Amino acid sequence: MATKRKKKQSLGLDKKLRRVIDPVIAKALSHPLRGHILATLGDKVASPNEIAGEIEIDARDLNYHFKVLVEVGMIRLVRRERRRGVWEHFYELEQPVLYLDDLAWKRIPKEIRTSVSASLLQTVVDEAAEALRAGTFDARDSHQSRTAMTLDEQGCDKLTKLMDETLQKVLEIREACAKDLERTGREGIPIEVFMVGFETAAGVRQEMSSAVAADA
Repeated sequence: MATKRKKKQSLGLDKKLRRVIDPVIAKALSHPLRGHILATLGDKVASPNEIAGEIEIDARDLNYHFKVLVEVGMIRLVRRERRRGVWEHFYELEQPVLYLDDLAWKRIPKEIRTSVSASLLQTVVDEAAEALRAGTFDARDSHQSRTAMTLDEQGCDKLTKLMDETLQKVLEIREACAKDLERTGREGIPIEVFMVGFETAAGVRQEMSSAVAADA
């Protein structure tokens, strides 16, 4: 009887718990391989075998993560092809792009946000390095800039809003071009656009220097 009473109390507690984040998003972002799958499917339709080959791991290590993403409704099966006597399954994103607004992002636990940010920055470095080696980084006109500044809270909010608006325009261009390429049958030009704004560690370094000076 004690076990049943404990179980009922636990169920009652579960009903009162507040969700800090949509559990679907939390589950999708809780493993780096799932993040990689979502990022890859944002660019193209692909199978577990293809993605596994690109990152040089066993496809069986990806199958579970594909299953999870299908179950939470973030990707979907679009076709099957017979290859080497077995069926290969190809997937795409359920939505054209995985987008988290500011509120959803802030509700993600800091540990997951840090992991996602680290993965994104590593992707920036890897993609840029590969483009430099291939000679495509400066093959056509492009924009590159770095701007350091000191802002107040209001300025930070304005900058974030501007970057959000720019992202929306980037997505509009992407969607319009995808339709044109499909209509005309022309081959597209693979382009990566990264935007990131963050508080630097300058303030932390100054505090540490001040603390060391005080101890001395």
